[in-house]
Amino acid sequence: MLIGRTQELERLHGLYAAERSGIIVLYGRSGIGKTTLARTFMKDKDAVYYAARRVTTEEQFLCMKKEWQAADAADFYEALTAVYALKKSEGKLVFVFDEFRNLLEDSSEFLTSFLRFYAEHHGDGSLLVLFLSSSVSWVENEMSAVLGGAARLLQGFIKLKEFSFMELAGYLKSSTVRDNIFTAAVLGKVPGYLRLWKESDSISENIIRLFMSEEAPLYAEAENYLKRELRELSAYNTILAALAQGKNKLNDIFEETGFSRAKISVYLKNLTEMDCTEKLFSFDTAETRSVQKGLYRIREPFLRFWYRFVYPNLSEIAMGNGEQVYKNEVAPYLTEYVKEAFSDVCGEYLQVMNRYGQLEGQYGTFGVWYGKTGKLDVVAKTENGRYLVGFCDSGETKTDQAVLENWEHVLETAGIVPDEWYCFSMQGFADDFSSAAGEKGIHLVCAKDM
Repeated sequence: MLIGRTQELERLHGLYAAERSGIIVLYGRSGIGKTTLARTFMKDKDAVYYAARRVTTEEQFLCMKKEWQAADAADFYEALTAVYALKKSEGKLVFVFDEFRNLLEDSSEFLTSFLRFYAEHHGDGSLLVLFLSSSVSWVENEMSAVLGGAARLLQGFIKLKEFSFMELAGYLKSSTVRDNIFTAAVLGKVPGYLRLWKESDSISENIIRLFMSEEAPLYAEAENYLKRELRELSAYNTILAALAQGKNKLNDIFEETGFSRAKISVYLKNLTEMDCTEKLFSFDTAETRSVQKGLYRIREPFLRFWYRFVYPNLSEIAMGNGEQVYKNEVAPYLTEYVKEAFSDVCGEYLQVMNRYGQLEGQYGTFGVWYGKTGKLDVVAKTENGRYLVGFCDSGETKTDQAVLENWEHVLETAGIVPDEWYCFSMQGFADDFSSAAGEKGIHLVCAKDM
């Protein structure tokens, strides 16, 4: 079942309707929904799908011939020509090559044959070719060099990203907003992982079932995911484990791992190219003295959860003590862990409000302000200098006056006087907070009402 992806699907239909043949690269991390999108698009069209293997060119050709019923083909060109004759009837013929990187790495034989075949049909408008790849870094940094002059034939790229929170909520329709926030914090918003989540089970039951045994579907998933793209997994594991434990500065990672700063920078660059990590930049305000600079974090929530809670407890989980690991090492810290995901959801909420003109101003850039003594979860600014700020409380009790006083201190440190102020709470607001917020014109949003 395809959830969301409306814009991507519309773009594919537009390319299909074009007069000329075309080639598009559809890419994104594994489990993100590339094949599902392609399968949906292929419905009711003449289409050919091929899942490329990591094998020799000879074995690849044998697999392709067998699947395409092209037993007489002597090479890739003849196989392409044979399946074209077999499948083409009305409209364009859609070719989908899944993990097409595997077709290019062993030799140039497939590429040479494909370019010859495509040249024959480029002008007649009879082809739409989708190249799919799960390697974000390869597509963005290496693919053009591999394709050489053939890269000019590409009509564009579609990068599939994680669901928005709204799309996640549309997928898990029976869950509460709070439960969906916890789900997003544990699995991220990757469709392939969300399919494993059972709405009928509690948060704890889902985490135990998915992570807390050697047979669990996601017990080894983080390392398996990284192995597909990275060598020296031991070094990457060490750096990601340090980030998961709150070592967010380059110097902190250096002291934790013993790696040189240059080595850490290279590894972080590689992880960032895979969308696994990111460097955090504080929103630019008039006050710069108290800003935290040079911060890094694990960008993807699934990896953040795995390295925070699963990685340090692999031995205990392997010994069959997964439920105890959850009780002692996960449950007591889960609420604090979810804070970052809740902050991301609140930021998305305000950006959607801004997009539809539901805020008092029209804000341009949204971001986060990172201070040495606190954080502005959401901050935005209009062209004429009006500020919007948002604070998020993911605690298990109602947000009270003491929390408001702390937030006011953060604002003072950041040097911001907000023109529009939102406060979000997972559990709602105490009477003293609501009273003070009313006097200050603060907008209050409870998670269940988002």
